[in-house]
Amino acid sequence: MGHPRLRPGCSVFTVEGRGTVLRDAAGQMFDIALPDEAVRSALTGAETEALAAFRKAGHLGERARWPEDRARVVVLADESAALCEALRRAGAEPVAAPADSSLADVLGGDPAAVCAWSDGPAPSAWRELDVLVDHGVAWQRASREGRHVLIEPVAGAVRHRDVVARRLAAAGSGHRHLAEFWAQHDAGTALHGEETTDAADLALVVALLVTDLRAWAIGSDAGGSAFQPEPLPASRRLRVVGLDTGAISDHPVLPVPASAP
Repeated sequence: MGHPRLRPGCSVFTVEGRGTVLRDAAGQMFDIALPDEAVRSALTGAETEALAAFRKAGHLGERARWPEDRARVVVLADESAALCEALRRAGAEPVAAPADSSLADVLGGDPAAVCAWSDGPAPSAWRELDVLVDHGVAWQRASREGRHVLIEPVAGAVRHRDVVARRLAAAGSGHRHLAEFWAQHDAGTALHGEETTDAADLALVVALLVTDLRAWAIGSDAGGSAFQPEPLPASRRLRVVGLDTGAISDHPVLPVPASAP
């Protein structure tokens, strides 16, 4: 067995006149009532009282690995190579499938999660795939509208149809425009400028998708820090990414209750 290791994100250093300081994984700074030599010795040697205190406080450990029972991810995309490679590097077991795969075909791959990417507005077929959640499959979607990418919650509770309904409601009097934009893109009758993602755009989108899916897999969907005291969990937020600016905005989104008959 190797020596105990600080949890990823933790650091120990000294401040003149203050002594030894711990920066924890959340970015908080704490004075340690032990000499620097004693702390370093504890972190590289046998079990001591100091080391037990570090362990009890949660400052020891290794980087969490993608669990095997959540590793199989079916990727639905016309261009899936970059996403599959990134998922593989993160520890998942991605399986590429055609973007227009049926529910039966997707479930036939026995996935723990499905990640769908559309280099254009979300296809209406995604609403039919919302039932993946009822089969115990995590359901992740991202689509591009012009030069913005929308990364939907990893369902869970918030499905694609909920995002559609919430966006239409938020559009107010412009809801008809938004609905027609989606419908005519789906039908292939809308005209678009040259806006498909290039390698740099795709790298940004892929990194964000894999981060969200990895957080779902290892169970670290939420948690504040010194930099982000109350971040929205990936399971309850719609993330909008500006491809030309790199700007990212997160918006809370909740399930839409079933309507009365």
